[in-house]
Amino acid sequence: LYQPTGGRLLLDGKPISEYEHCYLHRQVTSVGQEPVLFSGSVRDNIAYGLKSCSDEKVMAAAQAANAHGFIQELEHGLNTDVGEKGKQLAAGQKQCLAIARALVRNPRVLILDEATSALDVQCEQALQDWKSHGDRTVLVIAHRLQTVQSADQVLVLRQGELREHSELMEGQDLYSRLVQQLLED
Repeated sequence: LYQPTGGRLLLDGKPISEYEHCYLHRQVTSVGQEPVLFSGSVRDNIAYGLKSCSDEKVMAAAQAANAHGFIQELEHGLNTDVGEKGKQLAAGQKQCLAIARALVRNPRVLILDEATSALDVQCEQALQDWKSHGDRTVLVIAHRLQTVQSADQVLVLRQGELREHSELMEGQDLYSRLVQQLLED
């Protein structure tokens, strides 16, 4: 994590600068829009970087990431080779595996940076279910309003400033009209 140039970034009430990098690395996991997959099996990609990880733990993470269905349909299941950069998989499947890789680590803070952009509505809805469970903070960065509609708090980056959802809803600008349209659908 970058050190803030203004304001403070806290974890459990303490500035992140007071934590060791290794500790933060274990507690905070991020998944981006273009997940990095490696040549190897589905299992190896989910458990990548872990010293030991049981198949049960890998499949539990895959299920939480809504990847278990397509994994079971693969010819060799968890042992299926995904190809270099995951070329054997569709974009949404790659994103599901990357989310499973994050979840298998059980991070306290999970950052999803457009990590669901290639998922269909059904998969994304399934992911909404696990985001509301557990003792984990999930920071979702998204352009689609549907992705953040079940969030506890919504912040909007507008012209370089973070604004609260409730503040923006008071106005009659584009943002409030888009949200109203979403709610009507």
